[in-house]
Amino acid sequence: MFDFLALFAEAQAPREEGSSLMFFFIMLPAILIIMWILFASPHKKQEERLRKMLSSLEKNDKVMTVGGLIGTVHSIDKEQNEIVLKVDETNNTRIRFHLTAVSTVFPKEGGSK
Repeated sequence: MFDFLALFAEAQAPREEGSSLMFFFIMLPAILIIMWILFASPHKKQEERLRKMLSSLEKNDKVMTVGGLIGTVHSIDKEQNEIVLKVDETNNTRIRFHLTAVSTVFPKEGGSK
């Protein structure tokens, strides 16, 4: 068993200033690494997934924009980062968006994408 009183007494003992300064310089990089793992790494993975999704877009894919508009890809101009969506079949309504406005690509009916 642990002797909790001895551990408590040791924790309450005054420390030298050099040891607390050294502790700070050891813990600071550790905290920064943990924060990078928790915040930056998932963001990079999400950006990579979005980039792959946008590069695999094809004509007749059903997509949804960040504004919630659902349509079918009519044409893609990757040089100008523009996409034209057909949003109404009866009136042949088409709307032009920036390519990054696409948030979701729906799976095709014939199989999964």
